[in-house]
Amino acid sequence: MSDVTTAATDQDVAPFQHLHPLSIILRSVGTLAQNLFAILVLHFSLFDQNIFYTGLAAMALVVLVVGVTALIWSRFTYQVTEREIRIRSGLLNRNSRSIPFDRIQDVSLEQKLVSRLLGLATVALETGSGGGEDGQLDALARTDAEALRDTIRDYKDGLDADAAPTEVRSTAADSPPLFAMDNRRILIAGLFNFSFVLLAILGAIAQNLDFLLPDGFFDPRNWLDALPEQETIDGFSSWARIGGAGAAILSLVAVGLVSGIVRTFVREYGFRLDKVDSGQPGFRRRRGLFTLTDMVMPIHRVQAAILQTGPVRERYGWYHLKFTSLAGDANGETDHSAAPCAMLAEIDPILEDCAIHQPSADLAFQPVDAAFWWRSAILVSLTLAAIALGAGSVLHQGFFAILLLAVPISLIHYLNWRHHQYALSDSQLFVRAGWWWRRLTIVPRRKIQTIDVSQSPLDHPLDLATLTIGIAGGSASRPVMIKAIGLQQALDLRRRLLSQNWLPALA
Repeated sequence: MSDVTTAATDQDVAPFQHLHPLSIILRSVGTLAQNLFAILVLHFSLFDQNIFYTGLAAMALVVLVVGVTALIWSRFTYQVTEREIRIRSGLLNRNSRSIPFDRIQDVSLEQKLVSRLLGLATVALETGSGGGEDGQLDALARTDAEALRDTIRDYKDGLDADAAPTEVRSTAADSPPLFAMDNRRILIAGLFNFSFVLLAILGAIAQNLDFLLPDGFFDPRNWLDALPEQETIDGFSSWARIGGAGAAILSLVAVGLVSGIVRTFVREYGFRLDKVDSGQPGFRRRRGLFTLTDMVMPIHRVQAAILQTGPVRERYGWYHLKFTSLAGDANGETDHSAAPCAMLAEIDPILEDCAIHQPSADLAFQPVDAAFWWRSAILVSLTLAAIALGAGSVLHQGFFAILLLAVPISLIHYLNWRHHQYALSDSQLFVRAGWWWRRLTIVPRRKIQTIDVSQSPLDHPLDLATLTIGIAGGSASRPVMIKAIGLQQALDLRRRLLSQNWLPALA
């Protein structure tokens, strides 16, 4: 009876609060930005470029958006008690959600650029029930957001909020980071993150605003006809034309490099990883140029470690450490970056905190069957031959050259086979995959939940199988798999993974 009375008292004392009033402006600006394209379309089509009617429509849209946003803001309230958070929302259909503190697994803070300038932050609550965040408070004052996060952590750590003064937390925040990246390190990481996102963005803008461009803008023949001294261009030698094609390719490579560097700077700027020792040990990660994210990943929720690299990166000793975790971030990802561009010596202390170890030098990795590559090479060659034969016979003989692609594709399959290996130690499973995008997955045997042995129609004649390792969390699109191993070998490996002989090794 006393517990019920205490809970009722907490709810009566703790008032329901609104989000920060500036959230009305933030949401309104975001909604108006999404409808800016509609205003442009009306201006050039329905209103026949009449600035007066366009202005009236824009003013009406602003009033409508701000009014509706303010009404939604007034109906959204939250209450923080000693044991739970209650969120009330909805205009017509009212919804009341209760989130007990002991069900909350992760609390992350996020600040977009405008929110950082205004001193606001978004609090995302995740209970591990799936589907991303289970509760979100979009715009709180930064101090209120941090206080709410500390209140939840104190409850989960079994501490009294008054017993953990602010100066203790600030001192912990000023301690040396477990791993950090300066601008030079971010630049190095960006060089390896080749991307054509910039070209995709420019193409999407041009496609959606094509009504503002002159007719025939995307027709290359119009550009050729518009070039001066067309006869001079036609008189260029074949080597000059090859040089021009090479220059165009180099331009694309330069755009890809610049795009990768920009993306990396935006995502990883100010990257800092700290160890959280109080209560449940974990890692605190902060990063972002325009959107600053601040999340804590408990160590006990880490399911596996992933080391990503490539032929060039590995040559210079650079690796990307990720953790497969039950925790989810604002983007819904479950493979969290812990060290985007680090040396093995910098990665070892981070893995040590999770009781995960890199493979020892004397650990023997087992290759998979050679059918992994030649079977795929034959299928690809047959497919390309059918396409080349059909297109070359019906359309143009030049399509017969498509068959030449079978050579590089077969080579890639061969290299992928050479790098697809696995090894088993007393407490961990190691799986290597990929040649260009090299990936070493380290799975503690205590974290393995399911092991599936499957055979495709192409596996039966060769007596091969695929072993799929199931762990909690992680990306469903990239499970841990060992492909093209003997069926009896797969069954034996499954038996060894499910055995309990490794338990004494953890003592």
